[in-house]
Amino acid sequence: MGVVSLPEDKPKIVFHAAMMVIQNFGFFTMYYDIWGATPSHSDCDDTRFAVAFMAMTCFCVAFLCVGMGFGGYIDDAFTFTLYWLLHLVGGACYTVCTIIIPLARFSDKGQDCADLLPVNGERTQIVYFMHAALYLVYVGGMLSITYFSFIKPTFVLKNKGKVMEMAG
Repeated sequence: MGVVSLPEDKPKIVFHAAMMVIQNFGFFTMYYDIWGATPSHSDCDDTRFAVAFMAMTCFCVAFLCVGMGFGGYIDDAFTFTLYWLLHLVGGACYTVCTIIIPLARFSDKGQDCADLLPVNGERTQIVYFMHAALYLVYVGGMLSITYFSFIKPTFVLKNKGKVMEMAG
């Protein structure tokens, strides 16, 4: 597997990994706070599950982004592949949460839950809107790290000997 990033691409890998970590850790703290503030009431079970799942997903994915970026930066195929695959699982959970949070929050029970503590209901809505708006930014970060770490050196550049010489 050709994980041999070019020297000029290494800062790009670090940038995208850092942006993904900031985004994930930010959503972890926001959703964790929402989870803790969501009433323990049967009307809130789905909302509590959805925001808890997102909080824990974002916590895990935050350090998996660092590992994936690190593997690409140091040109280590094992590290990159391991964290890329683990991050892919986390990213799938992130995608599931992007679907289940609005299903829970905007359902009849979710609205009844929000009515129990209106500030938290509004906060859930606003945080979710930001989460949904930044979803493709997040996907773009993963694709960028993948491109600079693996796709570009393996498939895009024709002179692989030059890549090995420049990176090694």
